[in-house]
Amino acid sequence: MKIQLEVPPEKADNICMMNEIDHTNNAMDFVTSVSEMIAAYNERMISYDMDELLDKEYANEYNNMQKETLEYALDMFEEDFSDPDAGWLQWECEAIRSWISSKA
Repeated sequence: MKIQLEVPPEKADNICMMNEIDHTNNAMDFVTSVSEMIAAYNERMISYDMDELLDKEYANEYNNMQKETLEYALDMFEEDFSDPDAGWLQWECEAIRSWISSKA
């Protein structure tokens, strides 16, 4: 049995859907890399500059971040911040929100 995926009849709609998927995937990569770096620094009790870390990950070619992708990243961070088991510190949450709002 051959499965056919539904493709929007308008080419512009299809392009919009593909762009949204790209933005979501790039935001997931960015959030994961930032979260892992912060967790590693905290685990080893190493101090770090949040703005420098975020700038470095934003510029990372593998994350392919763009201004349009920041809103997706913020949504993902906010969802992660709301999880009490995630272990985010208040100043980290505020610094990330501030950095994203300054970039957007």
